[in-house]
Amino acid sequence: MRIFFLLFSIWLAGGVLADSWGDRPDRVAEADMKAAYIYNFGAFMEWPESNRISFNICTLGDDKIGRSLKRYEGKLLSNRRVVVARLNSMAAISDCQILFVGENEVPNLGRIANELSQQSVLTVTDAPILSQVGVVITLVGQRLAFEVNLDYCKRANLKPQSNLLRLAKSVRKSD
Repeated sequence: MRIFFLLFSIWLAGGVLADSWGDRPDRVAEADMKAAYIYNFGAFMEWPESNRISFNICTLGDDKIGRSLKRYEGKLLSNRRVVVARLNSMAAISDCQILFVGENEVPNLGRIANELSQQSVLTVTDAPILSQVGVVITLVGQRLAFEVNLDYCKRANLKPQSNLLRLAKSVRKSD
C-alpha cells in the first residue's frame, strides 16, 4: 500500500524532473514530491461542510513548496477548486484549508496553533521539530514518510481516512 501511495504521488507530481539532481531524469524534485503529498493529504482527509467556493492550500515560509503546489491549482479537493497561496505573513492563515509551514516559520508554530485553534485547517510541516505544536501532519526524512497527530486532527475537526493512517510512519494520539 505504501508503494501505491508513493507511485500515486509521483504520478500526481506530473513527472517533473529534478533540477537539483543533475543528470538523473528518473527522479522527481523533492519539493514536487512534497507538494504531491500535501495535495494527497487533502484528498485523504474528511473535511467538514463548508460554504467556501475554493479549497485553499497555503504555504508560509517555503517558496519552493509553494511553486511546486501551483501545478495543483484548479484541481478539485472536497468538490472545490484548489487555489494555492504563498503567504508572507500569518494574516491570512485562517483562510486556508491546508497550511504548509516552512522551517523558518517553526518559531511561530505556537502563534499559528492559537490562531487556528477552532478552525478546520490541516497544518503540515517538514521541519525537524521536537514538539509538533498544532501540526497535524509532519513529513519526516528524505524518504518522505509522514506522521499524523490525531489529537490535532480532532481539534481541527478533521478526520483522516484509514488509508492515510495505514500509510503513516506513526500515528500519535494521547489515548
